[in-house]
Amino acid sequence: MSTRSASIDCRVPIDSVNARVVFLTHYIPLYQVRVLQELTRSLAEFKVLLSTPIEPNRDFEPDWTGLDVEVQQAFTICRRWRHRDAGFEDPLYVHVPYDTNRQLSSLRPDVVFSHELGVRSLSAALYCRRSGAKLVLATFMSEHTEKGRGWLRQRARKYLISHADAITYNGPSCRRYLLALGARQEQLFYMPYAADDRNISPQLPTRDEHDVRRRVLCIGQLSKRKGVLPMIDQLSEFCVRSNGSLELTLVGDGPLRCSVETLASGRAIENQSAPDRRLKIHVLGNQPAAQLPALMSTHGALIAPTLADEWLLVVNEAMHAGLPVIGSVYAQAVTAMVNDGRNGWQYDPLHRSAKTHSADSAACLADVMQKYLAVDDSEVAAMRHNAFETAAAYTPQRSAAGALEAIRSVLHSDRPSGQGPQA
Repeated sequence: MSTRSASIDCRVPIDSVNARVVFLTHYIPLYQVRVLQELTRSLAEFKVLLSTPIEPNRDFEPDWTGLDVEVQQAFTICRRWRHRDAGFEDPLYVHVPYDTNRQLSSLRPDVVFSHELGVRSLSAALYCRRSGAKLVLATFMSEHTEKGRGWLRQRARKYLISHADAITYNGPSCRRYLLALGARQEQLFYMPYAADDRNISPQLPTRDEHDVRRRVLCIGQLSKRKGVLPMIDQLSEFCVRSNGSLELTLVGDGPLRCSVETLASGRAIENQSAPDRRLKIHVLGNQPAAQLPALMSTHGALIAPTLADEWLLVVNEAMHAGLPVIGSVYAQAVTAMVNDGRNGWQYDPLHRSAKTHSADSAACLADVMQKYLAVDDSEVAAMRHNAFETAAAYTPQRSAAGALEAIRSVLHSDRPSGQGPQA
C-alpha cells in the first residue's frame, strides 16, 4: 500500500539537501506528521516505509498528507513490557518487517533513517554495510524506560551504535543512555519531540484563574503504566488532609476505564478504596485532538502521573495551551521542560507522602498540590506564560532541523558507510 498527497506546500527550501532518504518506522503518530512534512520539503527525495498503518491500541485516523508512504510486509508480536522498578506491565507491539532489504535495494537511498534499535534497524544496518548507504538511527528512549533490558538487546544496541553513521536523540536522558552504550559525541544530534502545531493557538486565552484553579486535567491511556489509579488515590488522600475539594477530568481510554468509572461513581474497586466525596471525577474517554486546547483552557493545571514514558508529548501540548504541569519524574518531558515553581512542579508518583522520600528526591503529589493551591492568581498567570514560552521552543521545524543536520553530517563524511565513527 503506497500513497502520496500533494495538498501541502511542496516548495523546496533554498537550503534543501540533495539526497535520496528512506525513513523506516513503525507507524506515523499524528504529532510526527508535521515533522515528516518538513523533511519532505527539505530533501530531494523522501520515502517513508511503515511496518503497520496503525497499532491496535491507538485511536486516531492515520494522516499521511503530503508524504510518500508505503506499508511494508511485516508481522507483529504482542509482548508484555514488565518494568520491575515501577511495578507495572504494559502491552508492547514489536513489528518485524521482512521485506526491508528488497525495498531498500529497489529504492537505492543515499541515507537510511531508521527508527528504534531493533530488528528494523538491524536490517537497515546490514543493507547499508553492503550497499554503501549511510545509516542514521532515530532513538526515542530514557534511562528509566530502558532499565532491566536483557543482555541480548543490549548487545544488539551496542552493535547498531557502533555501525551507525549518526544517531538522533529525543532528550538529555536519551543522550546519556546512548553515551553509556558507547556512542560518541560527534555521532549524536538532537531531535526533540514537538506537538502538532495545527492544534496550537498563537496566544493564551484569558480566564479567571480562581475559577479554574481546583480543576485539574489528566490526558492519556487509562493503564497501569500511566499511573492513573495511584493518582486518584493520592488526590483523594490530599482532599482528606486539606479538607478541600478538587475536580479531576480524565481524557483517554484503556484497560482500566471500568475501574476508573467505578471510582468516579464513588465506589471502591479491588485493592483501592472509594475516593473521598470531595474529589469529583469526570471520565470523558478519547477526545479529538483539535478539541483539547479548549478543554485545557477550562482547567487550572495538567497532572501527568506516568510511571514510565520516554517523553510524554501531552506535557508539550499542555504548555502550548498555557497549563502549568504537575508531572511525574518518570517522564523525560517533565524532567527536561518542567521547572518547579516556574511553569509547574515535578513529583514522584511512587512516593505517597513526605515520609517516603529523602530530602534530595522529588516531592510527593500531595506536597506539590499544596504548593500549587498556595500560589496566588498573579503567580499562576505568570506560570502560564512561562509554560507557553517553554513549549514554543519545541516545534516541528526544530525537530526536522535536527534530522537534517544528522543527514548532512553523514553525507559530508568520508568514513566508510555502515562502519560508524572511527576511534
